[in-house]
Amino acid sequence: MFGFAHQGSMYPVVGIDFGSQTIKAVVISGKPGRFQIDACIEVLTPKGCLVDYQMQDVERISQSVRQLVKLLPGHPRYAATAVSGSNVITKITQVDNKMTGSDLEGHIEMEAEQIIPFPIDEISIDFEVLGPNLSDPTRNDVLVSAARTDSVTSRATTIQDAGLQVKVVDVGLHALARSVLALMPDMVDEKAQSVTALIDIGALSLTFGVMVNGEIIYSRLQSFGGDNFTQSIASFYNLPYDEAERTKVQSRLPADADMDVLAPYITLLVQQVRRNIQLFCSSSSYREVNMLVLSGGGSLIPGLAEQLAMELQIEVKHPDPFDVTPRHRSEYVTHGAKYMTALGLALRSFVPCQI
Repeated sequence: MFGFAHQGSMYPVVGIDFGSQTIKAVVISGKPGRFQIDACIEVLTPKGCLVDYQMQDVERISQSVRQLVKLLPGHPRYAATAVSGSNVITKITQVDNKMTGSDLEGHIEMEAEQIIPFPIDEISIDFEVLGPNLSDPTRNDVLVSAARTDSVTSRATTIQDAGLQVKVVDVGLHALARSVLALMPDMVDEKAQSVTALIDIGALSLTFGVMVNGEIIYSRLQSFGGDNFTQSIASFYNLPYDEAERTKVQSRLPADADMDVLAPYITLLVQQVRRNIQLFCSSSSYREVNMLVLSGGGSLIPGLAEQLAMELQIEVKHPDPFDVTPRHRSEYVTHGAKYMTALGLALRSFVPCQI
């Protein structure tokens, strides 16, 4: 996407996901439907260098990416990464199904000027024809994605400085959806029109997306994530932040933590998810969500999936990429939820690039 891909070509790519706490990479091999994970690696993101998904210090992040690339097996040449956050906008629009080529590109650019709240010369635009509109078969649904050009180029620069060539710059939520579909292929049912909410809980933010038959139709980002839980632990037990984070990640919380800090945090998280579902239903033609899919490092809170299912009366899934290749589990990483976006990016190895 965004001008880095080549039409009709397929490349084996390393998926690299930039997070506020860590930079994660996934390497896969095989083919669609029968792939295996060859490596899951992460390095720390330099503190303060990624704010609201925007890189504040490209040089320091480049150093971390170089460290990450040195840990990758083999000698990879190509990478796929993603842009996320408030500087990315996606929208599904409809066009006449006879419109193709330069006419379609011109129409999308004109429409982008109306729907993108950034100066047109500061953004990169990509689009993908999804297929006939369900209500009007004479028109095609087209997914339009736009991101600030500096967000795209800064990510590409850090990866290229580490010796890899960027072939794809995707949208984070769409990469996440790709990994969900790869791990849960049975969830797509065109007749059932199943509505699935994707909830990706990072350190500082919660991404809420809605997928219908494999396509993202709605997204929302808010400032709430695993860091809220860490702060609660640090405050309640009078711990330094870094120690509180290690205690959380390594599941070394005191026995009374379930009632003192965990339960209040889960209650707040359930409220956030319920509110996001209400906002989606009130702004769309869909009146309910049939399933929730959890991902992200912040989804590893004990009992979260069960609590969400009970409170919201919705089926909750928590797919684990390590189920594909269990040997990549480590002593403290028993579930691969935080690698879901990186996996979705690596899966671009099996998808011909659109542009």
